[in-house]
Amino acid sequence: MNENCTISDLNDGDEFVGFYVLRRCELKEFDGGFRLDLELSDSTGTLPGVIWDDAHNYMKTLKKGVVVKVKGRVGSYRDRPQVRIEKIRPADEDEYVPESFIPSTPKDIKALLERVHSMVDTIEDKYLSQLGKLIFDNPQFIKEYTRSPGGMKWHHPYLGGLLEHTVGVVEICDFVAQQHTDLNRDLLVLAALLHDVGKIKEISATTVIDYTDEGRLEGHIIIGERFVRNMCDRIEDFPSKLKMLMSHLMLSHQGHREFSSPVEPMIPEGFVLYYADEIDSKLNALGKIIAKTTEEEKKWSAFNRILKRYIYADMNETEEDTQE
Repeated sequence: MNENCTISDLNDGDEFVGFYVLRRCELKEFDGGFRLDLELSDSTGTLPGVIWDDAHNYMKTLKKGVVVKVKGRVGSYRDRPQVRIEKIRPADEDEYVPESFIPSTPKDIKALLERVHSMVDTIEDKYLSQLGKLIFDNPQFIKEYTRSPGGMKWHHPYLGGLLEHTVGVVEICDFVAQQHTDLNRDLLVLAALLHDVGKIKEISATTVIDYTDEGRLEGHIIIGERFVRNMCDRIEDFPSKLKMLMSHLMLSHQGHREFSSPVEPMIPEGFVLYYADEIDSKLNALGKIIAKTTEEEKKWSAFNRILKRYIYADMNETEEDTQE
């Protein structure tokens, strides 16, 4: 019997006892009876599970998002791993550490944060500099900013993901501004640092990553734009036009109305921010797809519905290439 194994360590045939987050819990009818379909998760992955007996009673005590203690055996169903659960109960709070169930950025948080502060220090515009320091010198804000995920599932879906993504976007924007000196670099850099700030309130990260009520009802674009506008209002004589341009960049950074942008980019800095955001988020998502495909020892990924294509993952040098 394996105890306290991570999901990535579990193999077909393993019997185990451990603590996991319940990401899904659905009662399903089959052959005149009922089963309970579950999905277990920790920081290393997810694994479907099933309870065949007494499903109704278990359903009364279980709900999505709780940490559960599970005794089960790994098997397979339709050629995919599945846990047959023998026992399951909600865990007591003193039995687990919440952060152990959510993955974190592999990058150095301290180094990423230093890069953010160094970028703020390069802003020369009097008012934008004040705005950047007002926000990024706030310890409570920094605590939330550095912990927040960058997304739900598609890109940077882990603790510190927002910070990692932000640095990726601002580096691209800064590079483009160096090549195109007619751009308002200060405006672009600060907007890049703040473009996804609304995700701090949109997404919660306790034992699972999920939307908050505010996040579902308003979305991170509106939440972030309102936050930045309120910060501008705290700075004496902050120019109304500059505030309007900051708002435009916050509202348009997802590029298209069908991607939830209230408006589309209408200034050059808006186009740069949109494409920088696209590059960094897409490359992170592609990295996860390729890593999963490689782990499965396949050349091609499964069909990706978001990208509407397969992704080729076999990019290593071949023996023939090496000999050349």
